[in-house]
Amino acid sequence: MTQGSFWQLHGKKVLIIGAVVSLLGAWTFGQLNIKTDVDSYLPEVMPEAASFELITSKAADGQYLYSAANGAGPIGYVTAGEGQGYGGPIIVLVAWTLDGKITNIQVPQHEETPAWYNRLYTAQYFTQYIGREFLDPFTLDEDINAASGATRSSHGVAEGVYEGRLLLAEHLGQPFVGPKQPIQLGAPEIVLLLGLALVVIFRMVPGLRQKRWPRYVMLVYGLVFFGIWLSAMLSLINFLVFPIGFAPSPATNPLLYVMVFGILGLAAIFGKNFWCFWVCPYCALQEGAHFLGGSQVRPISRRQLLLRNTRYIILWALVMFVFISRQPQISVIEPWNTVFSLEGNLSQWLLVIATLGVSLFIYDFWCHFLCPVGATMDIVLKIRTWTVNAIGRFTAR
Repeated sequence: MTQGSFWQLHGKKVLIIGAVVSLLGAWTFGQLNIKTDVDSYLPEVMPEAASFELITSKAADGQYLYSAANGAGPIGYVTAGEGQGYGGPIIVLVAWTLDGKITNIQVPQHEETPAWYNRLYTAQYFTQYIGREFLDPFTLDEDINAASGATRSSHGVAEGVYEGRLLLAEHLGQPFVGPKQPIQLGAPEIVLLLGLALVVIFRMVPGLRQKRWPRYVMLVYGLVFFGIWLSAMLSLINFLVFPIGFAPSPATNPLLYVMVFGILGLAAIFGKNFWCFWVCPYCALQEGAHFLGGSQVRPISRRQLLLRNTRYIILWALVMFVFISRQPQISVIEPWNTVFSLEGNLSQWLLVIATLGVSLFIYDFWCHFLCPVGATMDIVLKIRTWTVNAIGRFTAR
């Protein structure tokens, strides 16, 4: 067998196996190199202390309790807790008096995008904790106000404070028994569930799935609600926070769980992608640009279909970097994060201009050739098809 015929017959399988093996290796490397040096940050949160002594810890959960002292004796405590933000874990250090009152709070380590994280300081978010006692509930949006535009970061900090004070309360002989942040389905989750239900109806009901207008209705729906209003779209980072263990709790971010598992669940049940080309706000912007450009170019030629594999290369590279570095914010390259939040650096705005500019002439350019979310959903659907076929062959025996 010649080399050419081997690659023609098995090249695709070799590439898939190589990609899977390399990703597993990257994930393993990242898991084996988890390091959190809490001790070096202690003087930042309580500079008046001369020494710190570890009292108790739950290292697996990122929880630590230290006693702080100076020449005269003990002066307080420092707790370390870990919460999950948008880009990964947020390490939160809290200084307490001997009777359990907060005097300072610091976040020495986080993976949030600076433009959004800095809103915590603008909104005076951290000052709300000063003076509160260890048995106070600290419930976000009831006792503590989340920073507008940085809700995920606000939840991450609140979770870090909560996790650290559990150790302090136990040490002081008054274990905290108050409620954790409750799961609350609000308007964003309802809007998402309604949108997905409408897409299912439009795509599955025989009398509607042949029509063109339902898709345009849903694109406008997605543009208005998920783009302009919420600036919350399906992103690669939404998938990656789960395998690296950075997913927030359902209580702090129910929208993430509804979006990811709702869309994946529908894909598994119906074998269709109910987000891309139907609800995605950036798809709506591209189609609007294409309409203005008046072009009829479609990605249907053999060369164009081959170029669509670029999405898989981008997806593989991003996942590799995230697994190795354990920094999921690396994967946030999608232009919609910039255009709908109006926050971004020069390179991010250039990407928006470039992709929308090319979309004037090439239909849904980003979606067809570059989008890692689209590639992810295609892989999910391929796995679903393979599974269904395998089960069919097994039951037919």
